Amino acid sequence: MTIALAVFLVTVSLCASAAAWAADDALRRLGISTRWVWLGAIASSAVLLFGPALAPGSVPQAMGRMIDATPMIELPALMVGPDVATSTGPGPGAVLAGLWVLLSVGMIALLVRTHRELLAERAKWDVAEVRGRDVYLSSDRGPAVAGILRPWIVLPTWVLKLPESQLRLIVLHEEEHLRGRDSLLLAGALVFLVLTPWNPVTWWQLRRLRTAMEIDCDRRVLSIEPDREQYGHSLLSVAARASGPSFGLAAFTERPLSLKRRIVAMTEKNSRWTPVRAAAFLALAMLIGVQACAVDSPVMVRDSGTISDEDTIERADGIVRERAADGEAQPEIDIPAPESPRSAVDLNAGPAFTPFTVAPSITNRTEVIEAMEAEYPPLLRGAGIGGTVRLYFFISAEGVVEDIRVDQSSGHPALDQAAMRVGGIYDFTPALNKDEQVPVWVSFPVTFQVR
Repeated sequence: MTIALAVFLVTVSLCASAAAWAADDALRRLGISTRWVWLGAIASSAVLLFGPALAPGSVPQAMGRMIDATPMIELPALMVGPDVATSTGPGPGAVLAGLWVLLSVGMIALLVRTHRELLAERAKWDVAEVRGRDVYLSSDRGPAVAGILRPWIVLPTWVLKLPESQLRLIVLHEEEHLRGRDSLLLAGALVFLVLTPWNPVTWWQLRRLRTAMEIDCDRRVLSIEPDREQYGHSLLSVAARASGPSFGLAAFTERPLSLKRRIVAMTEKNSRWTPVRAAAFLALAMLIGVQACAVDSPVMVRDSGTISDEDTIERADGIVRERAADGEAQPEIDIPAPESPRSAVDLNAGPAFTPFTVAPSITNRTEVIEAMEAEYPPLLRGAGIGGTVRLYFFISAEGVVEDIRVDQSSGHPALDQAAMRVGGIYDFTPALNKDEQVPVWVSFPVTFQVR
């Protein structure tokens, strides 16, 4: 499961990054803030991973349509996986999960340490009034804004020796960071970074977010003081002496590549084709964003993961097969149909409740579990990937399985197919309605796991 989560997060973050890049280009040319685009890209993986599971009505409907509100018979779950006693040690998934946790804890420790060191430094700094604003004066920190709930400005003492026109713009830039609550925005991005510190795409998104914050801030400053030449000199003067970026600081200047993007953004001119290009890039961003949303979450089964009664067909040779999207039968999941005659119940109507007084029960659980073990896809087992598939069984009045369908998919078609391939092995006691044997639909989950 750990590998499936990692693949999902990387895939979504790549799609989100591509969408954010396209949207950033379009919105920047239209003079619209883009920092929220990059924050959304950073948050997209977690939102798409857990969002569907937390949303009201997120549980998919079985069989692709509403089933009668009368409950089905729920049988005890089958757990398929190696016994704890026979396990020789943690599997690859457990090892990766442990490393994931260690990296996240290490990232939290780094952020806490950075924050404490910054507070310890601040205690030694002087407080002064610069351009009507109370600021902290350090030897080399800044110009930047730090703090989350009550942010503050820190300026290096050498900034005070710059020309008055440049000093005014630098202080105005940091005031715009305060008004924009950029330090709070940065803190929110770091929370999502802690969730996946191993993902290089998330680190790249964080860098683009910081650049977008500075470009947005530059735009607001120039709307107040439209002196691009003097502002450019201010950027270069600070870039020549400023300290390196820190996790907790919204800095006036960043890395050279970021500085280049900012200068290009503040000097480029629009043409008559700018709206057309912006519209094209926004359409591209929306298209890629839709693709990101279509990536199946490993912790949430979507409706598309179910196999409906329209997806199964029966041939004259007594073989039940899954129907592919193009309507052709798939031979990979042949399920031997029981030889007993069909019950009088109309199976085409789908699962429905039948009155009963005694529920059926599986009489050969051990044999079924052994068959499930044999069918567990080796690649998924080796990767530590498991899942739960909920099955519908139609049991005749004689206790014979006459139909099997997937109620809720495990999210992995190979596991769904493995659960269905052993359908003919199940033996049930007949359901009773008083003294009469009756055909019934039953439902129960089958879980594949590597422990």
